[in-house]
Amino acid sequence: MSRSYSVSSRSKSSVFMRPSFRDSSTSHSYNTMERFYCEKVPMTSIVMSDLVRLVTSCGGYAKQQRHQLAVTRKSDGSLVTNIDQAVEAQIVAYLRTNHPTHAILGEEGTFVGDQNLANHEFLWVIDPIDGTSAFAGGLTGWCVGIGLVHYGKPYAGFVYAPMSEELYVATPDGLALRNEQPIHVSTTPTIQLDDWMAVPSDMHRKYDINYHGRVRTTGATIMSMCYVAAGMASAALIGSCKAWDIAPALALVHNAGAELWGLDGQIVDLSTLLHPDAKTPTMICAPQDQFQFYRNTIEKIEY
Repeated sequence: MSRSYSVSSRSKSSVFMRPSFRDSSTSHSYNTMERFYCEKVPMTSIVMSDLVRLVTSCGGYAKQQRHQLAVTRKSDGSLVTNIDQAVEAQIVAYLRTNHPTHAILGEEGTFVGDQNLANHEFLWVIDPIDGTSAFAGGLTGWCVGIGLVHYGKPYAGFVYAPMSEELYVATPDGLALRNEQPIHVSTTPTIQLDDWMAVPSDMHRKYDINYHGRVRTTGATIMSMCYVAAGMASAALIGSCKAWDIAPALALVHNAGAELWGLDGQIVDLSTLLHPDAKTPTMICAPQDQFQFYRNTIEKIEY
């Protein structure tokens, strides 16, 4: 199923770019999707279909522009591109226009709200491109992520991986969806040789993993969490990161029957991470009753 995104010079600077679907099968799928998400979130002005269009159109824009990159490094040494910044600006402009009372936290410097963001009724957490290293390197494992947080708790999420055309949506009423289809974590009672666990790209420097199946790096933390939620990955080991690396997929994970723990067995509390300087511990994302099994497979390497 192919999708093309029509972005004119005028629409590139607009706050909302609507995808243009050229083949009939894709157009039908999108119309179905729009009907599915047309309801407003109760007691709010949030329209789910608008957020779906926003995340997919931003993903389409990033895909189109991926060969026109200006890559620099932040003060922490991580990569950032002009497309990361442009996508965040587009998302923020939409949110400021349509939800002016909501708080916003974005990877590329956006901070709108009181100092304690967990006190806000609604907070949007943005990762304009999760997997920037993969994106800048011409690889496919990256996505656009937008998370909605309600008084510090995961509430809804929108993730789009344009290279594989995967759309993940978590709704406030408990749905977890991949391309409109309900998803759930794997319920396989035993690990098979072809089952896989998502791991960080620097795993070889930090961990020994005694896992009966395979290990793979996805290129993006958010996608690792999505694959666990969809039952595609049995679990994910996630290195220390920031709120925007987990918030877009955290409601999806919960709705699909998984959880996010620190290696100490404590469930990760998103409300304590809603600040640009806050970092998570190393974490495990797995079905809700399987933390200890996966924890037993991981041993930190001491240098």
